Amino acid sequence: MRTLFGFGRKPKRQPKPVKYEPGFEPLMELNGILRMGARAPPPQTLARAFVDFFRFKHRTTRALEDTQAQYALETFQHLQMTYTEDLSFGLTCEDLRMALKTLGIVRTKEYQYKAHSELAKAVFEELKKRRETMTDDQEPPVLFHQDLLPFIQVMARFGEALYARDLVERYWEDCLKPMRASPWSRVIRGLIRENRAEELQKTVTIMQKYNIPFDHKVHQTITVFYAAHQANMEMTKKWYQHPIANRGTPTIITDATVLKLCISQSELDWGDPIFKSLIARTPEEKAPWDVIFQWAAAKGKSVDEIESMMEVMARRQEEKGLTLSLDMETINGLVELANSRNDPYTAERYVSLGQKRGFRPNARTYLLQLDYRIKVGDLGGARTAYARLQGEKSVNSEDLPLLNKLIVALCAEKRQDYNTIMGLVEDLVERKARFEPEVVAALSHLHLQRGEMEDLVDLLNTHAFQYGLDQRASISEVLMSHIFKHTTQVSRAWDTYNILRQTFSEIDVPTRISLMQHFFTRKRSDMATHVFGHMRQQQIKSLRPTVSAYVTCLSGIAKAGDFESLQTVHNMMKLDSEIEPNTQLYNALMLAYTGCGEPNTAQGFWEDIVHSREGPSYPSIQIALRACERAAFGERVARDIWARLKRFEIEVTKEIYAAYVGSLAGHNLFPECVKLINDAEKEAGYKPDALLIGTFYNAVKSDSNKQKVKEWAWASYPEAYEELLKLGQHEVTKSSGEYEDEFVHSRETFFNIGPIGRDVEA
Repeated sequence: MRTLFGFGRKPKRQPKPVKYEPGFEPLMELNGILRMGARAPPPQTLARAFVDFFRFKHRTTRALEDTQAQYALETFQHLQMTYTEDLSFGLTCEDLRMALKTLGIVRTKEYQYKAHSELAKAVFEELKKRRETMTDDQEPPVLFHQDLLPFIQVMARFGEALYARDLVERYWEDCLKPMRASPWSRVIRGLIRENRAEELQKTVTIMQKYNIPFDHKVHQTITVFYAAHQANMEMTKKWYQHPIANRGTPTIITDATVLKLCISQSELDWGDPIFKSLIARTPEEKAPWDVIFQWAAAKGKSVDEIESMMEVMARRQEEKGLTLSLDMETINGLVELANSRNDPYTAERYVSLGQKRGFRPNARTYLLQLDYRIKVGDLGGARTAYARLQGEKSVNSEDLPLLNKLIVALCAEKRQDYNTIMGLVEDLVERKARFEPEVVAALSHLHLQRGEMEDLVDLLNTHAFQYGLDQRASISEVLMSHIFKHTTQVSRAWDTYNILRQTFSEIDVPTRISLMQHFFTRKRSDMATHVFGHMRQQQIKSLRPTVSAYVTCLSGIAKAGDFESLQTVHNMMKLDSEIEPNTQLYNALMLAYTGCGEPNTAQGFWEDIVHSREGPSYPSIQIALRACERAAFGERVARDIWARLKRFEIEVTKEIYAAYVGSLAGHNLFPECVKLINDAEKEAGYKPDALLIGTFYNAVKSDSNKQKVKEWAWASYPEAYEELLKLGQHEVTKSSGEYEDEFVHSRETFFNIGPIGRDVEA
């Protein structure tokens, strides 16, 4: 189609396709297929995908997320069971070893995912089985301990430190010790991560049983890990004071690490003896000057005093014919100390001190500047530091965590500099760097604020499918918050919902119900019904609607009076083989059909309830009487219900009594209603009140009849009438609290009753 001057329309922008890591998509799809009970892809395809996925992960040294490990485990187990024509089920020993080594790749943050250890166990056992079935002429070139060591590493890393220790003990004498492989340190670190203090002490005892003394190396492993990785002062003190074999002393690394912890946690008094011991036993030319100056600063020395110390030390070294081994890293240590105290002014003075001594700021200096400027909210200074950092060649990927933090901070500003943010994002893209989930969440919020839905889709398609469930949840919460925000336009909320459901298929039923109720609240029952329909279409059973979800949906439809939506949901229910109608569901159907102007149809569900095994509940009676109020010849059914209640001596609640009055009033049976109200105290023990009078008034037809009720009520029950006047626009007819969840808004009755002669609005 041509437009004016022969130019065609601009083609509609196509969203970027979902970006999966190589091989991952078939693994993910298999998970859904197995949960649906459908036919799986050919095993050759799955084996190829498994290899491609782990090859990519191994080559890029990217850690597996929890869901990725779970999908890989399911694929591995599926191949073992189904790929029977190939003894190796499409995976060679080298493929398995690559997978085992890849599982050991971790990020800087500590994670303990069960799927990692389960997959490692399955792979290791398969390797072990294949090794045991090989003949002598098939002796594998890879020695057993080369499979065992990465397996122990994964076990110790992902919450299985005790299992790892058992492996080390089992294979120590015959395999590990002869090969001079010592994975004890990994076991120790794993136990510390898992906070197993007693087991750590037991492990030290076990090591001594194998003639592995508690020497300065073991002492360093435990103490440094507690001090540097756990920042646990109590345990650091305990293990630092543990006797070292042969009256050994802590290493310089141990002392320096412990002193840094003392500085960060203001334990200077406890650390003083360590500092003095370190200075006393360390030759001056090997002294850890970085720690010495940091200790002095922590003790209260000013920047000027630190500068004087440096000059004195330099002269003393010069007199001995030595050179004081100071450089920019010494300054960086002081800057880092100032950062930890949120003191950017002192940090800048240290940088100036370094430049004064001829030390040029390096990549770590700019990283530290970037860090503390983000912390104090100096985002302009942070951008400057980042710009300077770009000129450094030795950055590698050290700046990526801070770059992610900077983007998040810039997105959180009230007045965002969009071009700057996108420039930083483009930098991450060009470097093929990982976008942290926090960055994707922040950018999602930014795009939603700006109405850039296509950019949001591209962002999520590129990154969201690479994260674990917890990380994906932090992003989906941003979208849900935007939907639930009352200032978000309905159309924009609906667009956001569609992006949410297409990207985050794992959203559970309670969340989907909340979304459905939100659109009911916005008076968009059509959208709410679509949300319910999407839930109904889920292939995974746990994500499909329950009876409670149907009841909630039907209650919303009843309030909206949307007959078209009611037909849609009722048809879904009829075709849902997993839903067995009960009294609660029939109540909701009665309520919905009554609310949608089909009370005669609603009465049919009352008959279903009466003849069901479960039978009616109090809300059933109340809702059925409400339907009788509106149905043609409904007074006949109402009288039948009332007769049954009397015949079976069922206790009549105030709400049911009022509903019966309403069912007759709806057919303008004025005398009969007046008699019921007059006899209320004698028949049911309730004095006529606002609920009873108000129900009578609301149910009668025509203005003249309403005026008649008002005059009668004013004359006969002035106190109840005055109560109605006080209520004004407040709701006075509710189900009893016991049934409120089941009988949702069964009778929304509002009053605006004034003195006789004033217009009355129901």
